[in-house]
Amino acid sequence: MEDIEERIKGLFVKFFQMEPQEVTLEVNLKNDLEMDSTEVVELVLALEKEFNIRIGDSEITNRHCVGDIVNIVKSKLEQ
Repeated sequence: MEDIEERIKGLFVKFFQMEPQEVTLEVNLKNDLEMDSTEVVELVLALEKEFNIRIGDSEITNRHCVGDIVNIVKSKLEQ
């Protein structure tokens, strides 16, 4: 089974039409990807579907980089 981090990076590649090597844990959602609130919602929905989890608005609001998203998903899967 694919690593959680790789699956999340795959969503970013697909979602933002990025090259795989461009998606690092340090990529900033707002500054580097220029994500707006609609894109954040779409990303959350994609993550929820991919991992069969629920992510609350407050859990994602103050997250800044891909690494933060990876940590959220990992913590949800451990519950």
